Amino acid sequence: MVAEGPGCRQGDGSESWPLTVPRTDGDTRSVRQSCLRPGHAAALALALLVARAGPGPAWADRAGEAEALHRRALELDARGSIDARRDAMRCLEQATALDPDHLEYQLALGRLYYRIGFLKEARKRFERIEKADGRSADAQFGLGQVWRRDWLKYLDRASLGRSVAHFSAAARLRPGDSESWLQLVPMLYEQDSLAAAGAAAERALAAAPKRPEARLAVAYTSFRLGRIERAESTFVAAFPDLPRAARERFEDIGPVASEQDTATLRRLQPAQRAEFLRRFWREHDPDLASRENEAQLEYWSRVAQAYFLFFDARRRQWDERGEMYVRYGAPERADYNPLSVSKVQLFATGPAYPVNVLVWSYPGLGMEVQMQDRVLTEHYMRPTSMDADLDPRPDPAALARRDDLLVSRGGRGVFPMLPPGAQPRKVDAVLARFSGERGPRLFGQIQTGGAPDEALVAEWVVLDTAMAEVARARREPGASPCDPAAVRSADFAAELPPGRYQVGLTLRDSAGHRGVFRSEVDLSAPLATLTLSDAVATCGRPEVTAPAPGGAPALRIEILPGAEVSGAGPLTVYFEMYDLRADETGTSRFEYEATVRSAEKDSRIWIQRLLAPRPRIPAISAGRREEQPGSLRRQVVSIPVGELADGRYRLDIRVRDLNAGTDATTNVSFVKRTRPSVGS
Repeated sequence: MVAEGPGCRQGDGSESWPLTVPRTDGDTRSVRQSCLRPGHAAALALALLVARAGPGPAWADRAGEAEALHRRALELDARGSIDARRDAMRCLEQATALDPDHLEYQLALGRLYYRIGFLKEARKRFERIEKADGRSADAQFGLGQVWRRDWLKYLDRASLGRSVAHFSAAARLRPGDSESWLQLVPMLYEQDSLAAAGAAAERALAAAPKRPEARLAVAYTSFRLGRIERAESTFVAAFPDLPRAARERFEDIGPVASEQDTATLRRLQPAQRAEFLRRFWREHDPDLASRENEAQLEYWSRVAQAYFLFFDARRRQWDERGEMYVRYGAPERADYNPLSVSKVQLFATGPAYPVNVLVWSYPGLGMEVQMQDRVLTEHYMRPTSMDADLDPRPDPAALARRDDLLVSRGGRGVFPMLPPGAQPRKVDAVLARFSGERGPRLFGQIQTGGAPDEALVAEWVVLDTAMAEVARARREPGASPCDPAAVRSADFAAELPPGRYQVGLTLRDSAGHRGVFRSEVDLSAPLATLTLSDAVATCGRPEVTAPAPGGAPALRIEILPGAEVSGAGPLTVYFEMYDLRADETGTSRFEYEATVRSAEKDSRIWIQRLLAPRPRIPAISAGRREEQPGSLRRQVVSIPVGELADGRYRLDIRVRDLNAGTDATTNVSFVKRTRPSVGS
């Protein structure tokens, strides 16, 4: 049988006739003349014809022609064009036909098949080498690549396991090869074998200490294993030596930033960009009190895994899989061409085209992400629409139930509140705004359940609008007057200029548990008229100690954990009044009214609310009129709430300065429980 192919191109671009040569297995094959040097075509045909008669002097000619074809294939492959690569493939096919036992030719052909995308043919060549030489690290590495590509396409866990097995074999056979260890890292990570992935990354770095990709592997596996400090330092050390296209992936905040942030960043000069990025990541830092920025490290770790799995060096980018991975992390489920999804692409005009569809599910975010391989090259893109925004974003209702996540500005990304290795610890925290002698005074308190002898550390930090620290403190929580045997608390305070601040409160224990709280707060300048502080629910009356010489009395407020009132006990609330107007005798006069109202929302649809309105809970009010010397009043209000049903309520406080005729209000929310909630 004779197989004829199209004429090949000469060096001048002209067409030439195909050369048909017999193969030693009885088949014949067409060889492009571009595979051979001038004069070699006839010699090759003669050598093969003679070789059919058996071994002899023709064997040397046959081996020589195979070597010539191999060298020619390497030259063609180096050109990088599609036509040259196809010619190289035909040359190598002929070389392996002439000298089938020469494993170098088989290896070169297998690698070329892999790059072209002929995965089945590549696998056969690598398996042939493996069978002939069980200690061939190259064959094991090639099979690892083939099965990795198969897993990425079909999501078959068996293919993932085969890839890991072959990469592991290659690394054992050639332990000094950084590439084998490096290829293992993301695959072991996908198997949830984090310790093994970290060990492979360390071996890759030991084999190539200066290789930036090996540093990346160590950095992100260190982060996943809870080695936060090493992760940060190794990331920073790796970035300068990365190829520019890779380095830009780590510097780019576009996937998780809002459109406004992205537009602003593009307009800035390089020096300004660095400051903008610093502030951006500080604003998204879930634990403001820690030295590391856990959200940025999480982002870098996602980028590293996406870079190893989805980055296309030829395109200098990744596809939609990489984009979704860095925004939301690994999906909880991935489906290739599910039955419920259409697998055709419809355009405004013309026929429908087949597509492969990949669906990533994030049930914890209330979101499914659909991606299409529209040109069937395993490059996934977002579906298109002329009238809808198809940018995948989490469901706000699902996010409202996730206090363990921090959502990026614009809602285009989410980050865990805690880094890997840190276990959550339940904490209650509150901020309250008061006035001090020199201006606004910010008070913060954090509480947790704990025995008096438990080793705990609490920290707070306050950042200004430039995300620069203006206050930081650290202390051991003490026994809380609310429940000295079971509750620990720590409070902090700072006098600050008027402005907007970011505040973080963090509590850690010796077992690696961590409770994190962060909030934004506005501190207003004094108005020289009646103003009220924030109202806070407390455990009884605040403690006032004797003042130091020349100073003001010290005040200790113990905030009620979770603002939760249980049993028949009253609700006790503390607040302060400032700048009450004094008359000619120095006496100020005021009256206040405190009213408790239900804060429960009726979640039923509007027609149910209309047809069957729920009975209103009657408001509870209390008030009094007083006078005192001076313009500052520290006030405690106790309201009996024992008869209230369980639920959420709000206490509204209205104060009237009787001398000035001015009003001011404040409020506090609380929860009423018949019995204390578990863990309170």
